[in-house]
Amino acid sequence: MSRTFPAVSIDLTLLRTLFREEWRLHAQLFGGRRFLGFPAIIAILVAAAAVALSATGTSTDAIVTGLHVFVFAFGLYSGTAGFAGSDMLENVFGDLSLVLSSSTTLPLSRRRLLGIFLVKDALYYGVLFVLPMASGLAPLLEGAHSVTLPLAIVALWGSLFALFVAGMVVTVAGIALRTRGVPGWVLAIAAGTGALALWTTGTHSQLWTLFAGDGATGTAMLTVSTLALGAVALRVYDPTYSRPSRTATDRFATLERALPLASAERGLVAKTLLDLGRSSGGFWKPLVSTVILLALVAAMVGIVGEITGIEPAPGIFFGGVLGLSAFTTYNWLTQFDRVEAYLAYPVSVEAVFRAKRTAFVLVNGPTVALPYVGAVLWFGATPRDVAVGAVLLAGYSLYYYGLTVFLAGFDPNEFLFDAVRFATFTLGVAVVLVPTLVAGFVVVPPSWPITLALGCSGLLFGAVGFVLSERAGSKWERVYQSG
Repeated sequence: MSRTFPAVSIDLTLLRTLFREEWRLHAQLFGGRRFLGFPAIIAILVAAAAVALSATGTSTDAIVTGLHVFVFAFGLYSGTAGFAGSDMLENVFGDLSLVLSSSTTLPLSRRRLLGIFLVKDALYYGVLFVLPMASGLAPLLEGAHSVTLPLAIVALWGSLFALFVAGMVVTVAGIALRTRGVPGWVLAIAAGTGALALWTTGTHSQLWTLFAGDGATGTAMLTVSTLALGAVALRVYDPTYSRPSRTATDRFATLERALPLASAERGLVAKTLLDLGRSSGGFWKPLVSTVILLALVAAMVGIVGEITGIEPAPGIFFGGVLGLSAFTTYNWLTQFDRVEAYLAYPVSVEAVFRAKRTAFVLVNGPTVALPYVGAVLWFGATPRDVAVGAVLLAGYSLYYYGLTVFLAGFDPNEFLFDAVRFATFTLGVAVVLVPTLVAGFVVVPPSWPITLALGCSGLLFGAVGFVLSERAGSKWERVYQSG
């Protein structure tokens, strides 16, 4: 007994320290006190989306199901946090030492410290992100105007939180297997085969019926399964694992000569492309991000179609939504890059931003084209729908890019949690995307007037995005000169 309480005390101390560290990192990175407004922004956005979907005829069950799918995907992504490379964090924050890496200097077990870290992440994001999502659905919950509403929100948060943690644990289990030498492609095939089997056999509907029909039972079963899988994953995880060293040939000169660009721009574009190609995941990262977005949207469309009988025009719908991948593609292109690194060279900040735009077009073009072609073929889009969707995809991608680079410069991932800039970005996206999605759901197949209007919209907002990206260079050059 005397040895148990000190161990618990150490765990609690580590947990409190990790919470403080997480908050300070977010506050430093995402606008200081303005980060406090981010949960409110999440709740408002979820509420607005829920009310809008309900007004278009989408049932409450479909909206709640879609939110659960989104939260599970968010959990899958969040599970990677404990394994983030120190080089990536140091690129953002500079030279630092995180509590998670203290097992190398202090008598702490790496597995134990990682387990506490994941508990911290689950609680931190579960309260700061998932709880506002549950609160945003308050207008649609039963008893929305009664004293039982808080209980309904807590019950919804419980099921969302269970799925969020389950997503985290699935990712941790996959990473643990990777540390034991299991190839990534084997895990990808296994995950794809399992998902396909659940879908084709209808097992996913049975599991969801259990989870949604008797929420307490489903949540309890999921919780027990998640805890068991988490314990096994931490046991399997090899704390001594490190990625093998890689060597790369000098491809800069070859790539620079191959680019059909002006000589002043070729070097900057070649550097950006090489940075992406030599990073972990290389050129596959933007494509994988887009495919994940496609899979999530396709799953939600299928769920909404099953419940409401409404299916959107595939070209318009996926053309508008897949354009959002412009944000993630640009984030990959700037993840390990800083404007300050170029100030020592005889190049202007505007030239650097122009080079990033060129690299974005070269990478994002095939990244969105392949999933779009797959989506319209799978859902059987009409030629007219395919054509207008392609215009929307190209125009909206450039618009989302221009909006991102104008607001965030080289830090697109950082401004996500700055409440003011994120709200501005969301408003800019909603002005374009919401009317497009409504048109995609209401007019199927699209009429000629709708087709022409949407085509003009794609061209117009593409031009707006180009202008924003042009002005971004001069804007951020003034920022860095004044700073």
